[in-house]
Amino acid sequence: MPLRAQHAHGQVNNLVSVDNKLYHFGFILGLNMMDFNPMHSSVVDEDGKVWFGEDTRLMPGFSVGIISDLRIFSWLNMRFTPILLFNQRNLVFRDSEGVECEDGAITVQSNIMEFPLSFKIRGQRKHNYRPYMLAGAAMTVDMGRDSENSIMLKQVDYGVEFGVGIDFYLPYFKLCPELKFYFGLGDVLERDRPEIADISDMKYTHAISKLTSRLIVLSFNFE
Repeated sequence: MPLRAQHAHGQVNNLVSVDNKLYHFGFILGLNMMDFNPMHSSVVDEDGKVWFGEDTRLMPGFSVGIISDLRIFSWLNMRFTPILLFNQRNLVFRDSEGVECEDGAITVQSNIMEFPLSFKIRGQRKHNYRPYMLAGAAMTVDMGRDSENSIMLKQVDYGVEFGVGIDFYLPYFKLCPELKFYFGLGDVLERDRPEIADISDMKYTHAISKLTSRLIVLSFNFE
């Protein structure tokens, strides 16, 4: 009977007992894109101008991480997946007349270590694939801060994340393409800048009342 089930419709099921393990590990390789969600303060600078910032020129970055997975139920797993993301973000400031600032785009290097704790809700397995959804919370630590930049970020942020993916059962391991979205909840803009002597250099910081972070991560998980 097991042989008949495995060979039904010419399909051989791989790793038939892998999802019964209490815990397992793996690693992550992937791509990411980062941007900001700025909220404007409408503060007038010393020259009588009001500046508005926007995030432009999205660029792909590289991600690498590890997976720790704990089985709770047959359809629910808890996962801790710390991941290191390398990328940069660009802020362009324009005044109320649409004229871009003379400094051009401000590049913010973002080497972020993310520590997400999430729950993986798995659907019904169909032969050698199984869809799933993710939901959880994450803390991020920015390790690429530059104190000489016009815009500097706080080192720690927190937020929520959601995602979807598919487990593909191969003969020796699972390959899991996964798409996740992170939405930061805290203000990541560093306002305490004692190293800046000229107050006019703070006009871009003063132009933003709150700056939140967003991440899109396309991962290939090997488990």
